[in-house]
Amino acid sequence: MPDRDSLKTLSDLAIKIHNEAETMSVFTSGHPLTPLRHHLATHRIVTAQDLRKLPSGRRVRVTGMLVIIHMPPTKSGQRIIFVTIEDETGLMDLVVFPKTQTRCAKAILTSEVLTVEGKLQRGGKNGLSISIIVEKVIPQWTGLLADFLEPGHLDR
Repeated sequence: MPDRDSLKTLSDLAIKIHNEAETMSVFTSGHPLTPLRHHLATHRIVTAQDLRKLPSGRRVRVTGMLVIIHMPPTKSGQRIIFVTIEDETGLMDLVVFPKTQTRCAKAILTSEVLTVEGKLQRGGKNGLSISIIVEKVIPQWTGLLADFLEPGHLDR
């Protein structure tokens, strides 16, 4: 647990980043998830860096800022949503299959910060290609960045 001075510094950083999110949408003070990491970790939400150490098939929770959503055409005609999110340690690729989209598509398509739970999947040479097959969106930690950075948001 961070000490009192660390919490004060994180609180000050969160306020700066919140103000940057509301006014500029540019972050010069640090990554928006940095001051929230302690809270996220208490809810078993891992970082992009942590994913590199976990085995394929493990259920994981991740939080990140939306980078891109891609819905390429498929031979089957089914829509598969590919999402890239970013936390303070790197990028994460998410795959959302049609069965899950009925529950999750609206949140995914309208949020700046996503928190999802799913199954870690490794592929490619030495399992270096990592993606998360999304099973659900965690709504209390998903939404607009400015709201997410509000003091006490994660405690709700």
